[in-house]
Amino acid sequence: MASARTTYQDRQGGQGGGDAAAAAHPFVWVSLRDPSPDELAAVQREFGLPAPLVDGLTTAARRPVLEFTGELLFAVVKTTTWVAAEEAVRLGEVQLVLGDGFVVSVDRDGAVLEDVRQDLEDDPELAGAGLVAVLPCVVDHAAEGYGPVLGALNNAVEEVEEAVFSPARARPTERIYQLSRQVLEFRRAVAPLTEMLDRLATDSSTAAGERLKQRYRERRAHLLHLVELADGLGNLLANVLQANLTEVSVRQNDDMRRISAWVAIWAIPTLLAGIYGMNFRHLPELEWAFGYPLVLVVMALICLVLYRGFRRSGWL
Repeated sequence: MASARTTYQDRQGGQGGGDAAAAAHPFVWVSLRDPSPDELAAVQREFGLPAPLVDGLTTAARRPVLEFTGELLFAVVKTTTWVAAEEAVRLGEVQLVLGDGFVVSVDRDGAVLEDVRQDLEDDPELAGAGLVAVLPCVVDHAAEGYGPVLGALNNAVEEVEEAVFSPARARPTERIYQLSRQVLEFRRAVAPLTEMLDRLATDSSTAAGERLKQRYRERRAHLLHLVELADGLGNLLANVLQANLTEVSVRQNDDMRRISAWVAIWAIPTLLAGIYGMNFRHLPELEWAFGYPLVLVVMALICLVLYRGFRRSGWL
């Protein structure tokens, strides 16, 4: 549990053109990490936050959120990391409350907000835009992790695709299902963010300048591309799962044909041995010295003929 309070003052002087030359907007940024109820209560009292909004800061959201509550903007941005040992997408999130001259953030990722602070310190023009620059910076750094995660998912899907068509008789059904779940989790974290960015880029109620709105549009285009790739992986996994089930069915049919072929082959000696094992006086060649070897030869010849016939037909 940790918290930090930062005040961003005017880093520019004089007049210029465009958004970069606009008067800087100092604001207070209170950053919380796994806040306690007492910390949230203190923040609520200081900034006059409504109780439902504070309640939202206590739990993780299932998907990105963008809500306007009076003069407040509440946003949730999802972050993703790839856990190779588990072949899983681990989701984090950054919750932001933007108000008049203040930002309250709850970080459940650990790295994104540090990068955002560094951006604001390194780019006076960006910091001069005020608190409206915080959200696009958070989105940018969260989105930096999406590409590597999607790349890792793509590699895992290629591996499981090879396993399905491998002669090694692997059983990747469970892995295919788990990867499908991870692709779905990734899409759930990214797809709603494109709607958020589109709203921020076009909504006149946001105070973002043209530079930031252009940044929203560029990032939205990039995220739409990632969502399309994720959809492609999801469709590919569905096809791979169907192909795997088909392969399993084909292998089961092959096994049944082999079993049936061997049963048919061994049925002949069983039949002949059963007949000659009966206690009848009048059976062919009972008194002949070569009768027993002849029956064995006949058995072997019939079995050989059946074996070759099944081999030609592909049953063995």
